[in-house]
Amino acid sequence: MEHLSRTDVAVIGGGLAGLTTAAYLARAGRSVLVLEKAGQFGGRAITTEQSGFLFNRGIHAFYQTGPGEAVLHELDVPYSATSSGRSMYEAHYKDGIEPLPLNAETIRTSRLLNDQARAELTRLLIGLKQSDTTRWQGISIQDWLEQSTTQPVVRRFFEAAVRLAMYTHAPELIDAGFALHLITTQPPALRINGGWQTLVNGLAQVARTAGANLQTGARVTAVEVGEQAHLVYLADGKTIEATTVVLATEPAVAARLVAHGQHALLRKLAEQTIPVYAACLDIGIRPLPDPQRSVVLHFERPLFYSVHSRDSDLAPAGGALIHVVKYLRPNEKSDAQADRREMEEWLDRLQPGWRNVVVAQQYLPHMQVTGDMLQARRKGLAGRPEPAIPNVRNLYIVGDWVGQEDYLANASFASARQASQLILANVPVQQ
Repeated sequence: MEHLSRTDVAVIGGGLAGLTTAAYLARAGRSVLVLEKAGQFGGRAITTEQSGFLFNRGIHAFYQTGPGEAVLHELDVPYSATSSGRSMYEAHYKDGIEPLPLNAETIRTSRLLNDQARAELTRLLIGLKQSDTTRWQGISIQDWLEQSTTQPVVRRFFEAAVRLAMYTHAPELIDAGFALHLITTQPPALRINGGWQTLVNGLAQVARTAGANLQTGARVTAVEVGEQAHLVYLADGKTIEATTVVLATEPAVAARLVAHGQHALLRKLAEQTIPVYAACLDIGIRPLPDPQRSVVLHFERPLFYSVHSRDSDLAPAGGALIHVVKYLRPNEKSDAQADRREMEEWLDRLQPGWRNVVVAQQYLPHMQVTGDMLQARRKGLAGRPEPAIPNVRNLYIVGDWVGQEDYLANASFASARQASQLILANVPVQQ
């Protein structure tokens, strides 16, 4: 066999989950090889610079109270972030833009609400905060709304809030349990100064310092599972023998790589998942025409607007970085140009004159947000797979679609930590 080398752990994929796994295991003394097919690490967490503006891969927020914060602390990954205050949130409903009714005072004074809607929204928010939202696992947001609301504007409020929290436009599919938990707890949404690339760079540095071997441009074509070790085949003809393999990829990629695409569980997981996509328009402008307009949720269309540079270091002096998002329906055949026109025309309403002050821009018409939405039919978090693949020794999966803890990047961090703990506990060091 040509070009055979060996390692304790081969991690396939160099996004947040893969790098986190590598950092944990390398720090624990395991030999770790990370294989990333792209030319750089980070996956959906990369950041690019244009004219001093820092563009993430679409809009990104990091919920402060999730497991990711603890993971980054454990790994000594340095970063700085600022919290987005919700006092400037607004709602676009019918033809008006008004403050978003989020607390007792704004609900009492909101011109979006009549007396019946005011009473219903207050009752629901108080009731949810006092209840265990896991009771709604297995129920879709749409079914919950039909059971719980009578006022159209209250229904629109929850639909828009769920889209924002879950980055998903599919109320008939989304599990209500975790979505309602996010809405009622309102964890601080952090903006990472310098963009999410700072997290990527920090994780990669920790892994390298601990001895991990990180490789880009390394495309894996197959994983052959064995009793004592696995073989990882690369497109350049090299073969890696690894005691443990961690698949830090999308579900479909994991299924394709193992056992010639015939591994029953991985195939089933790939078939069950529903990836989430959004159209993302990011615009760097100087100056911002209306500095007071910071965040707007559209109540009647799956649109969201935010100026993240207001709270974080993403734009040069005097500039602002605007994000407009259209949440796409699963399996929707979208029209990229029509979506862009819709977002730009909405921006005309929110920031009149913006077209005359554009400095840089980025349009991602079909950006993947997460590998799998939290589906009601699979009971939300409870239906996600665990990192260890049953009946195959030392084969693991990690990512935002794995594990029963949290969502989006927080799920990536949590599943990586869980997989690392399982490996360290169950896989002996090879001498």
